[in-house]
Amino acid sequence: DVSRPASSGALQPLARARAGSGRPRGRRGLRLEMAAPSVGGPFFWCFVCYSTVLHIFEEYLEVRQLRKNRETEVPKELQGTVDPQKFLESQSYQKDKRLFGFVKDTISFVFDKLQLFYIMPACWAFAVSVCGPDSEYKATLLWLFILQWVEKPVNIPLSLYSNFVVEQKHGFNKMTAKLFCTDLIQSEILTYIFGGLLVPGLIWIVRYFGESFYIYLWAACQVLILAMMWIYPNVIQPIFNKFETLKDEELRGKIESLASEVSFPLTKLFQIDGSKRSSHSNAYFFGFWKYKRIVLYDTLLHLKHDDILAILCHELGHWKFGHTTYNLVISSVHIFVLFYLYGMVMYSGSFSKDMVRQFGYGDSDAVMVSLMVFMMLYSPTEQTITLLMTLLSRTFEFQADRFAATMGRGEALCSGLFQIHEENKGDLNPDSWYSWYHFSHPPLVERLRALKAPAKDADAKKSD
Repeated sequence: DVSRPASSGALQPLARARAGSGRPRGRRGLRLEMAAPSVGGPFFWCFVCYSTVLHIFEEYLEVRQLRKNRETEVPKELQGTVDPQKFLESQSYQKDKRLFGFVKDTISFVFDKLQLFYIMPACWAFAVSVCGPDSEYKATLLWLFILQWVEKPVNIPLSLYSNFVVEQKHGFNKMTAKLFCTDLIQSEILTYIFGGLLVPGLIWIVRYFGESFYIYLWAACQVLILAMMWIYPNVIQPIFNKFETLKDEELRGKIESLASEVSFPLTKLFQIDGSKRSSHSNAYFFGFWKYKRIVLYDTLLHLKHDDILAILCHELGHWKFGHTTYNLVISSVHIFVLFYLYGMVMYSGSFSKDMVRQFGYGDSDAVMVSLMVFMMLYSPTEQTITLLMTLLSRTFEFQADRFAATMGRGEALCSGLFQIHEENKGDLNPDSWYSWYHFSHPPLVERLRALKAPAKDADAKKSD
């Protein structure tokens, strides 16, 4: 399906920036643990057990999906619609991605445990020894910088293999080695700029406002989220992609008419050069209030105009039903509760001290350290919330599909969705458990069935 930039995805760079001190009252020095990190205790081992069980469960789901990807017969509901050769190509792509995923997940799991048991606490001790026990801001920034580069020897080779082997094999990768390096450098620079500004700011909020910090930290995050909704498409993405006014004047006129038909306040219509990295297609809209903009990837423009309009009508359905607003409200409440609970934990005295100590950070009262530990222990709840949001997302997708159907574009949407899945070699044979757990968009079969149901009901009534 065509998607918008996920608002949740925008919060990921802040995960490390929301660290807090177990005891923000006063500016006690950061205590230095020069010995090898000593980890262990109920909190620590509960997290290790949970993360291990979760990994095993998710790998079991991957095995289930791999079995489906090895099947050679087109699913009954797609027979006569999907070309058998195209189906086999899709199965081959999904199978290769899954096999690589097993290797990637195993390497990541082992490396994450190595970080948990030794690397992260040892790097923190090193950062404190370099910056001094009273330099929390400098020590935190150095710690995060070191961790960023500790991960590179693992992440870069995996990313290279994914792009230049798996994606290249199936005809999707358009990225050159030069572009890969350029993207890496630019991403690092942006990380240092935003991290260098946000991390000290968030530490200051926690330290300055004491026990009521969670209110101000929540408010700062809301401002940041709204700012990033403008900064990302207007400042960051143009660094990586070239934005141009949609060149197809006929299509532009049809899109403007569609926007006017549903009272969508369209102000600008762009196409971007997504093809310079990948042949996967995408489209989204962004903007505030009466200043909306639609962006089409150039990899989408070869479709029939009716199919493109139907896909955009689906996207406008998200706007019409206020799905973005719902997600923002849910995200806002989620962040507030998260910070509130963190505040309760960090002011819990010995409870907070034990948490930090069991993860190998000794008596450190650094903001980033205690929040990182809290987020690890909070992860089971976070995983549940993520699953609920996945279920809600699928509901929203069905609503947006129905909106397109009521606009008389149901058949064209079926055609567009099917062509996108076929060209992107999307999973045409998903396992029920796997799709329930992972898919933020319903499987193609379910969407086509829902879109065709009203027509079948109408035919049944006519026959009666």
